Amino acid sequence: MRKIFSFIILAVLVSACKQKDNKTIPTQTETGKDSIKEDHSAPIAQTDSDLAELFSKTKSEIILKLKSLSKEEANALYEKYYVENGILLGRIDEKEAKLLDKFYSENEADKKEIKLLDQKLAKHQLQFDELGEGYVEITTKSDFYYAIFKDYVTPDYKEYLFLKSEENKMPYSADAGLIITFKDLGDRIISWENFMNKYPNSKLIPSVKEEYKNYQMDYLIGQDNTPTYEKVNDVYIYPENIQEFNRFEKKYPKSPTIPLIHIFKENFKNENVPQLLRAEQEKL
Repeated sequence: MRKIFSFIILAVLVSACKQKDNKTIPTQTETGKDSIKEDHSAPIAQTDSDLAELFSKTKSEIILKLKSLSKEEANALYEKYYVENGILLGRIDEKEAKLLDKFYSENEADKKEIKLLDQKLAKHQLQFDELGEGYVEITTKSDFYYAIFKDYVTPDYKEYLFLKSEENKMPYSADAGLIITFKDLGDRIISWENFMNKYPNSKLIPSVKEEYKNYQMDYLIGQDNTPTYEKVNDVYIYPENIQEFNRFEKKYPKSPTIPLIHIFKENFKNENVPQLLRAEQEKL
């Protein structure tokens, strides 16, 4: 689900990378070894004929480099690698765009091409991501970054990558509707609340908080094709969502999401309820 949630994270990480000073990422004269900035400042090679091979080659270089870095340097390398991989995956998508457009084709020749591409991608820990409404993109396996960085980064980055790898196992939404259950979404909210409480000073907090707020809004009001309440005729919250809210409140009574649930229950008939919820989120 790269395009759905990673854009905000990518933007924050780009900003974080730009804010690194020389004390955070040592230069060659300070450490006697190449700096992260120097090793990855060059643009991705434009002449490589097989972008998937380039993807794997870069991964191997990253794994090798991690062995000589401090945990803070490994954090920085992850940030930069994540951004560069996003660019490379975009190029792979573009290269395979015509075939991806045929992903749901019933033509046997198209099916064969898709299968061959799937097999090729799997060799590089890449896979298809079905976004709904006929859109498909190419992304990494769910635990791709966690497997590479877990033994090298600081505890907050390790836990962040683990949580993301678990979430990536199951598509979040498609066709303007949730794929996971509201219960699972509520539990995701708690996972990120626990993360923010455990690592309040983590550099990942800005990106985590933005995604966390998106989760809250989807949990409370749903998405277009999976709403939590009837808005057309007699306005009411669906019984299954009332049941889920009650479960959440009972299991997580200290959650900062509880006041938002109360606001939604009290104001769901108000057309401005999304704005009321967002205003409350700004206090978090």
